[in-house]
Amino acid sequence: MTRLFMFFFCLQAGVLMAQDFSVSGKLTDSNNVPLSFVNVLVYGNKEETPLQGTTTDEDGSFVLNNLPGGTYALNFSYIGFEDLQQTIQLFSNKNLGNLVLKEDQQMLDETVVVAKLPTIRKSPGKLVFEVENTSFAVGSTMDLLKKTPGIIVTGENIQVKMSTPVIYINGKRVYLSSEEIYSLLQNTDAAAIKSVEVITNPSSKYDAEAGTVLNIIMSKTISVGYKGSVNATYEQGIYPKYTLGTSHFYKNNWLNIYAGYSFSKKKEYKNDENYIRFFQPDEVSTKSIWETDFNRTTERSNHNGNVVLDFTLNDKNTISLTSNVSLTPNVNYHNNGNSLIFNPQRQLDSTITTLSYVDYDKQNLSFALDYIRALNDNGATLAVSANYIYYDNTQNQSVNSDYLLPNGDFLRNNSFYTDSNQNSDIFTGQADISSELWGGTFEAGFKFSSIDTESKLDFFDVMKSTTTFNNSLSDDFNYKENIYAEYINFEKEWEKWSITAGLRGEYTDLDAISLSLGEVNNQQYFDFFPSASFHYTINENNGIGLSYSRSVQRPRYQSLNPFKYYITERNFNGGNPKLVPAIEDKITLTFDHKSKLFFEIYYQNIENSLDILILQNNTNSTLSGIDANMIKSYQYAFDITYFSSFNSWWWLHLNTSSFYLANEFYALQSAPETYTNDTFGQYIFLTNHFTLSKDRALTADLTGVYISNFVFGNRFFENQNYVNVSVRKDFWDKRASLTVGVDDVFNTLNNTASVSKYYNQDNYYYANTESRLLRVGFKYNFGNARLRDNNKNIETDEGDRLEGK
Repeated sequence: MTRLFMFFFCLQAGVLMAQDFSVSGKLTDSNNVPLSFVNVLVYGNKEETPLQGTTTDEDGSFVLNNLPGGTYALNFSYIGFEDLQQTIQLFSNKNLGNLVLKEDQQMLDETVVVAKLPTIRKSPGKLVFEVENTSFAVGSTMDLLKKTPGIIVTGENIQVKMSTPVIYINGKRVYLSSEEIYSLLQNTDAAAIKSVEVITNPSSKYDAEAGTVLNIIMSKTISVGYKGSVNATYEQGIYPKYTLGTSHFYKNNWLNIYAGYSFSKKKEYKNDENYIRFFQPDEVSTKSIWETDFNRTTERSNHNGNVVLDFTLNDKNTISLTSNVSLTPNVNYHNNGNSLIFNPQRQLDSTITTLSYVDYDKQNLSFALDYIRALNDNGATLAVSANYIYYDNTQNQSVNSDYLLPNGDFLRNNSFYTDSNQNSDIFTGQADISSELWGGTFEAGFKFSSIDTESKLDFFDVMKSTTTFNNSLSDDFNYKENIYAEYINFEKEWEKWSITAGLRGEYTDLDAISLSLGEVNNQQYFDFFPSASFHYTINENNGIGLSYSRSVQRPRYQSLNPFKYYITERNFNGGNPKLVPAIEDKITLTFDHKSKLFFEIYYQNIENSLDILILQNNTNSTLSGIDANMIKSYQYAFDITYFSSFNSWWWLHLNTSSFYLANEFYALQSAPETYTNDTFGQYIFLTNHFTLSKDRALTADLTGVYISNFVFGNRFFENQNYVNVSVRKDFWDKRASLTVGVDDVFNTLNNTASVSKYYNQDNYYYANTESRLLRVGFKYNFGNARLRDNNKNIETDEGDRLEGK
């Protein structure tokens, strides 16, 4: 009888455990006012990842359904209130009744300021900026990056440690050009971001080409339902510009969908004041002096679309389909150059007027398939992915130059036009495995990539309305590259120590052929790329770390293409099919204090570094920008980074760098073989974020940047500085926002000269661009505005090389 009783008891318990139950309740503040949009997350017993979640309705009520019987931990969180945790035993439907959240407030000048501030975690070679549900998670992702410690945003350029980082989203590399990445991040809601990882010493699981990495982690959608948004941005410089965008999210128990689209239309103006002193063969005497006033008006539009489908097959298997489409049709350049040619006595000899027109169409289509399987309950996973990119760029240019006497009499005309096309197919496949080992995390993986690029340029001379094909200046350029990579990586933390160590090997086989030039570049090479980071916690407030990494910089496809783009008839840019990869070594010593103040000393050396050399040909009186391998580049730097919230309404980030930069290169147009372009410099970056209203609906940002000296290739830059300011207002229960700001308030970026002066090279230019911009942005959210987004982008390693990133 006892056994029979126990059998029925267990059977009843089993039935109860197999049933699904619900948990409900209501959230209010201390004044019994209902709180809507409170995040409610439910965790399994001792689990760190939530099983599901929801947000409270307008009356503060919530319901969590389909929970099997068992023990659960509930977490209730809302910005401006202290988190509330509860543990429950669930064996039937449960109503928790009225739950009260306590306000977390600070009084300041009779204004109550409530805000949850971001947190920062620093580990060897990596800084993690946690921004989910903070006042920083407003506006666009680009706005967020401008406030992230260690990241510098100037215009559309993103920099980490004076170099351009490789962009990842959710651990996947983005295969878009710099301009397309800017458009994507400018139209991605910062509220969808969980954290930003600034990785200055990437582990071996990242590609060997990733010297520095910026990894943007999106918040995972937990609640079931739909949300969407529309946004518009208007900018006014010399010409107006605007961007329109929309995003849509939907999630149920097995499907997570994201779809986004943006359209931008821009008209931009640029003016260059150019000076060149050409030399006689003795490389001392002046041959002639050219002063050119050049202006360009650019009209462009861009369509950017992104679709993500995540399928949860079961608790161990997921599949993701991703597509990115970027279309840039009918981009037009209107170039106008007026050159004054003086003899050595500064007497006007002649003038040249050049009109140039360029139009191009560009397509960038990316598709990816990802599969992830959980191998056990200890976090071991297997990830397999395949990616395909199709890229097509068609460009046409016409150039018309009139040579005139000083009195304006006509001498002669030279006209030509070019038709060019670049088509690229890129495929990558990779497999990664991660598992617990020796109390740490072990990772290993393999990757294969295949790149096939075909480019063609037809050159036509135009004389008296007669067009003639010029075979000597036309070309076909074909590039094929296969890369095989494998890596292992291990991470572990002790009580005071943490370590990351890994090794990556890559074998590269490439063929680059310029048919008309008869130039062939065949390379096969294998290299190892080790990385290691160590950190020791000295005491509660202080820590010290040491890191080393080795990486490769491969030539961009556009840099290998020998085709020329003509600014004027005698000023042009062209690629170089003979380029070889550059190898970078970097070692960094760090000291941190209270996770707010960081000191870094680092040395970076790049053999065969890749850059553009601006060279004047004194015989032909031309100026050209040529992609080249320098002998090496190196820098010594001492950086100080400080970030803190002085109180609940003021966040400050200060970054300074005292550095020495040097570029050693072959002086291709000079009798001496080599030259070193170097400088000492100082960099200062200061940004302030203010939250000044009780409901956090009014925020402001103030940023200032100063660079004393800098060098790129064989050019020297001096004294760059700017100040940006913006104000944001939320309204309509924070479903809508309006942002107004001005970039380069004092219009100081246009007072910088680019100088090249050594041996028989003497030239400089002032570039005046639309750096001062008035920006007005509006955004409206609809649907369940508290849902977390599933926006992400396709990752591969080779796609961003298309545009010279």
